[in-house]
Amino acid sequence: MNQLSLLNWMLLSTALLAAWWTCYRLALRPERSFAYNRAFLVLGPLLAAGLPLVPLAWPAGWWGTGPAGLVGVAAVLLPAVEVGPAGVGAVATGPDWTDWLLIIYLAGAALMLVRLAYGLGRLWRTAHRLPRTAHAGYTLVETHGQLPASSFGRVVFWDETLALSPAEARQVLRHELAHVRQGHTYDRLLLELLRAALWFNPFAHLCGRALALTHEYLADEAALHDDSSLTPSLSTSYSQLLARQVASRLGFSVPLAHSFSHSQTLSRIAMIQKTNPIRRWKQWLALPLAGILVVAVACEKAAPPAAPAVSNASTDAQVAPPPPPKLVSNDSHLAPPPAPAVYTYVEQMPELVGGGGNRAIVDFIQNHLKYPANLPTAERVDGTVFVQFIVNEKGIVEPETVHLVKGLTAPYNTAVVQAVLQLPRFTPGMQRVPAENGPKKPVAVSFTVPIRFAWKNTVGFSKPVLINWQGWVMPSSGTGC
Repeated sequence: MNQLSLLNWMLLSTALLAAWWTCYRLALRPERSFAYNRAFLVLGPLLAAGLPLVPLAWPAGWWGTGPAGLVGVAAVLLPAVEVGPAGVGAVATGPDWTDWLLIIYLAGAALMLVRLAYGLGRLWRTAHRLPRTAHAGYTLVETHGQLPASSFGRVVFWDETLALSPAEARQVLRHELAHVRQGHTYDRLLLELLRAALWFNPFAHLCGRALALTHEYLADEAALHDDSSLTPSLSTSYSQLLARQVASRLGFSVPLAHSFSHSQTLSRIAMIQKTNPIRRWKQWLALPLAGILVVAVACEKAAPPAAPAVSNASTDAQVAPPPPPKLVSNDSHLAPPPAPAVYTYVEQMPELVGGGGNRAIVDFIQNHLKYPANLPTAERVDGTVFVQFIVNEKGIVEPETVHLVKGLTAPYNTAVVQAVLQLPRFTPGMQRVPAENGPKKPVAVSFTVPIRFAWKNTVGFSKPVLINWQGWVMPSSGTGC
């Protein structure tokens, strides 16, 4: 993933998780469908992190010729050419904003992972020396007041110094065993890893807190419903027990563990007292929401990026017009044969004779691109030149097919066109025409190459250097395949 793709992924994942969290906040949070809410809160960050990486795109015919989003479309992007004032030495290069974006993202993710590792290490150091007893399905660790009643994984931390009646002790133990048996720790660990990957996304942190509270709801529900001596006053006594334990253990907790004395006590007590029926229809909202998110991602990837319009006449004059149409005789028997179809993607893409794929094409153009020399400072501009050319069925780039889709000023446009015109002979592209099972034949293939020029406050003219390379998709004027 390059830096620009990273920025797109960050923005798209934030938008997806914002929509997912809004659905939970407005529709699902007040409901007592705790198991469903648990799955919903775990699935949201998973979709936000993974869905933008899935190669989703609409079929080619929905967007016309040369849609963006098709894997392997023959278009390439050159990096920025760094330049500075003439005649004062060499170029001083350094990371630009996209490099800093990658550095900041990796640093944030690393800090989150270090924080998670520290919490796990602290928990292990706190508990590994305490006496423990193995039971069916869990291990009981007696804390002697050093830790509150809590659980992590298959371990239940039990504070035997608590002033509890036998009935209250059974309720607390059932609460912690519910965490163990329902595997809440694994949800927490998964969400902590997703939070590290999505640390820039505020909704990932909101999902983490909401999931921790939902786990407590599930454990409270199990502690109440598993009691064989269920009475009408049980929920009231349990609420009183919860409030008393939280008051006595305020600020004393185990990192990453599920604690009976959870901080959001009032929310838990209010949920225990609820008796209204669950509105199941709200759970179906996840299906249309997931469909909308998938469509949004597919549309975002399939929409072809439009080249910026040139706003002034002087620049428009520098953009070479397409070649004029050939004259056709009125005599039908003298009419030339129809022009061959021009493809944007074929089974076997054109390559330079030495091979190397798109990278070799980029390297050749980069090495033969001569930056305009002796330009006054006022004429040095930032921008991108979009140049298009066709490699015909003989592997030749015919000069008349080279034209600018969008240009800058005359010196920049000339430098780009001259570099493209020096392209040597290609091994032509091959495609099965017309039947899919027929033999492959040479065909003409269109390439669109964006070449980005960037001005920085450095010294000296830089020789164009290939800093980074990536495939890029641009619309083409060919007939498509």
